[in-house]
Amino acid sequence: MNPNLTIQQLFSLMTQLSAQQDYQSLTHVFLVILDEIPWTDSATAYEIYNHQAETSTVRELLIRRFPLDFTRHDEDHSNLLAGLDYMADLNLCTPNESGLYAWAIFSIKGSSGPDRVIHLEGMFDQEMLGLLSELCGIYRNLVILHDSKERDLLTKLPNRQSLDARLLQVCKHYRDYQAIDITHKNNSWIAILDIDHFKRVNDNFGHLYGDEVLLIFSQLMEKCFRYNDFLFRFGGEEFVIILNLASQEMAVAVFNRFRDVVANYKFPTVGQVTVSIGLTRVDSLSIPTTQLDHADKALYYAKDSGRNQVVLYEDMPIFVQDNDFSDIELF
Repeated sequence: MNPNLTIQQLFSLMTQLSAQQDYQSLTHVFLVILDEIPWTDSATAYEIYNHQAETSTVRELLIRRFPLDFTRHDEDHSNLLAGLDYMADLNLCTPNESGLYAWAIFSIKGSSGPDRVIHLEGMFDQEMLGLLSELCGIYRNLVILHDSKERDLLTKLPNRQSLDARLLQVCKHYRDYQAIDITHKNNSWIAILDIDHFKRVNDNFGHLYGDEVLLIFSQLMEKCFRYNDFLFRFGGEEFVIILNLASQEMAVAVFNRFRDVVANYKFPTVGQVTVSIGLTRVDSLSIPTTQLDHADKALYYAKDSGRNQVVLYEDMPIFVQDNDFSDIELF
């Protein structure tokens, strides 16, 4: 492929990209396209989460490589950070004597989700970089469209549709590697979190303050959980977290710690808010709908037992696991 694409080549690339049904498949195909360009040695995509601590003006850049391998601990992205000027749309290394650049970092901004960057290694001149910029522009527009469909408008967290795809991926992993279930030391755990008496917040303070509680709650989630955990807005005042690489003891402790963070946070105007959490282990036998059903039953049991607590499905008595909790008032 040369820098001057034919009309047929250009439309072929646009057709491939626009045919993808979600952000995951879009990004995978885009990286394949970039890798096939002769002057590109490697193409890598990253997600950039720009967090700011409540007591500090310093912003922390949290970087996740695409696709995220949730079975690994934090990766070292120091080399990427060394060449990344977060405010710039394009970062380049110093050119060699021939005027060629060994790497380039394109920033993809403007969507409702995290910012993304595309890191390319190879040998690029200005004309090649111009073509790559146009391709990244097409990719950016499609990312914006997919994020508008796959993310919650208020909290910007992935929505129920994204959860279904991610949970399917996690369950498939444990079916493929059943030995992981033997020790239970590095499992994944799925939790459904429900804000207690949320209807009262809306009734007493109005929906604008209710939305503020939901937004702050989601921000607390992002601050309390790790880069390789998955956070979702399930709907209404319910959220879902997939916690990865944790023992049962650690999982219960982590969710109890988050429950304490919420209970001790003073929400503007509303004051104290608490959360009930139903938790279950992802295993190699259950399908995603079963996993959600177990977490949902644990959540209902937490509500029925006084709220503001974490209930592990596996710790519930067998006869309680089979109960129908549908008559319990969640709000």
